[in-house]
Amino acid sequence: MLSLDEIVSKLKEIVGPRLVSTNPIDKINYQHTLAYGAYKALPDVIVRVESDSAGRHSVAKILSFANEHKIPIVAKGGVGMGISSPLKGGILLDMLGMDKILEVNPTQQYVIAEGGASVYGIHHALRQHGLMLPNYGTYGPSVVIGAMISKGGIGYGMTRYGWIADMVIGLEVVLANGETVRLGALANQGTTFGPFQKWIHLPDLMGLFTLSAGGLGIISKVCLRAIEGRREWLHDYCYSFRRDQLENIQEAMLGLVKGEVVYDIHFVDRWQYHWPMEDGLYDKSKIPDDAWFFLKTILFARDAEELAYKEKRMRKIYQEQRGVEVREIAEKSMGAKAQEHGLHGWPDFHIMGPDGWCSSVVRHTGMFAVTSKMYPIVFLKEMYDLDEAAKRECGLWDPEHSPQHDSYVTRDLAMKEEYFVFYNPYDDADVAKLRKWMGMVAEFSNKRGVVWTAPTVSTKGPYPYQRLTNLYDLVKEIKQMVDPNNILNPGTLA
Repeated sequence: MLSLDEIVSKLKEIVGPRLVSTNPIDKINYQHTLAYGAYKALPDVIVRVESDSAGRHSVAKILSFANEHKIPIVAKGGVGMGISSPLKGGILLDMLGMDKILEVNPTQQYVIAEGGASVYGIHHALRQHGLMLPNYGTYGPSVVIGAMISKGGIGYGMTRYGWIADMVIGLEVVLANGETVRLGALANQGTTFGPFQKWIHLPDLMGLFTLSAGGLGIISKVCLRAIEGRREWLHDYCYSFRRDQLENIQEAMLGLVKGEVVYDIHFVDRWQYHWPMEDGLYDKSKIPDDAWFFLKTILFARDAEELAYKEKRMRKIYQEQRGVEVREIAEKSMGAKAQEHGLHGWPDFHIMGPDGWCSSVVRHTGMFAVTSKMYPIVFLKEMYDLDEAAKRECGLWDPEHSPQHDSYVTRDLAMKEEYFVFYNPYDDADVAKLRKWMGMVAEFSNKRGVVWTAPTVSTKGPYPYQRLTNLYDLVKEIKQMVDPNNILNPGTLA
């Protein structure tokens, strides 16, 4: 077994001394994620990967070296949601230096980018050609495309187009042994036709890497489908419902998704607006006193005729379910209109920072925890009621913890649900409340068959995998085949 000094020396030889660090402060900074307080393990060494102007990089050499000496390696891009936290030391691979947009093809409507390219950077490149990703993406400029794909990739547009992973038509992946493989459309790169569709004349293997949390390979390049799009084609609305109207909300959501009317529906509760209303960011007199749930809705329409048709259908569905339109929320928390009020507009906000989303919705807190999972729309009422009861029992149902529900409605007639709790990670009593709540959520969720967003054995335990029986066994066999030394993000799949 190599000593740490020997490992560092070899890595410096591969990428250069400037891109390797064992500085304790660097380790703490890179370890930090949005799940800070739950996962605090530090890497032994940090390696930043940078590509040159031709797109050449050293990921394959690093993986080959790590595999030969059985050194754990975790790839990270941006802030991270926790799955990029190393559990067993080893190498933390910073992908932010592989950030190039390699090609935008307006005719075939695709974009090819390196795995460390930011979602914002990809959108900026697409906008120069009148294009956009069908799924708008979220979490600001820090999130990179490889990381989003590795955990599915939430974002605005999920109601009509699905996950970021659904936009993927090609991947380039570096395996644990350093071998590089091209999948889907990128397998056709270099031919006369070039990349043009996901399907090739082999079984589709891209799904192995789009929800594997980096446990099967490291995404070095991605090809994404784009569509024609302009910001002025997105039109913002908001409808509110009372606390006792969850069944009406379910019916409204089902009608809007089945009818393919809306581009996006974002479902939140009043906790998200408690502090903004208290601070005067929103005029409380323009928001119904009994409004508890808010469905922030976006229509995608290229012209007035298309907008009139979709708006008529949307309004009919909301009115049938007795929703109340709330223009104050639509104008001040959504899209371009919010800029006129000096506010960050959804979906344009940044999640972190002094002027970010977190600072506007919470007080007296250092971090948040979120349960990220999926279930059918028809179970929304049951799941919300269970979560509220759990938060009340754990002493978290109060403004200080801002226990808000913030969820996407997907094209699969499902909720991509996010239950939040904001807490003080340095207060042991607060952390104990949080852990009790998360345990209760895991229990009632697993019993009902939820699908977690990029779960790992370390974060959700074995049950979500074990209930998949022989499917999980097959995935473990594939993991053993492509990563026999289990160096890639240990703890994710096995």
